[in-house]
Amino acid sequence: MFVLILGVIFGLGIAYFATQNTTPVTIHFANYMLEQVPLYLVIVGSLFAGLLIAWILYVARCVSSRVAIYEKDTAVRRARQTAADLEQRVRELEAENERLKRAHISLAERSPHAAP
Repeated sequence: MFVLILGVIFGLGIAYFATQNTTPVTIHFANYMLEQVPLYLVIVGSLFAGLLIAWILYVARCVSSRVAIYEKDTAVRRARQTAADLEQRVRELEAENERLKRAHISLAERSPHAAP
C-alpha cells in the first residue's frame, strides 16, 4: 500500500512538473535530430535512463557479490573437509602409535637381555 501511495505522489509531481515545462526543444543524437520534444519528456526520460543505469549496475554488483560468496562458501566447505580428513588421520596415527607402544613394551618384556 505504501508503494502505491508513493507512486501516486510521484505521478502527481511529474504531472505538475510536466504542465510547467511544456516548452518544445530539439534533441541531437549524432546525426539524428528530434524536434519539438517537450522539455518535461527530456527531463523525465533522463531520470528514467539514470534509474535504469543505476539498476543495471546494482544487479551487476549483486551478481558479483553472489559469485564471491559462492566461492567463499566453496573454500570453507573444502577447508572443513580437509580438517575432518586431518582429524581422521590424527586418530589413525594415534591408534597406530598406541599399537606400536604396546608392541614395543611386550617385545621388551620378552627380550632375553632383560635384567633379572
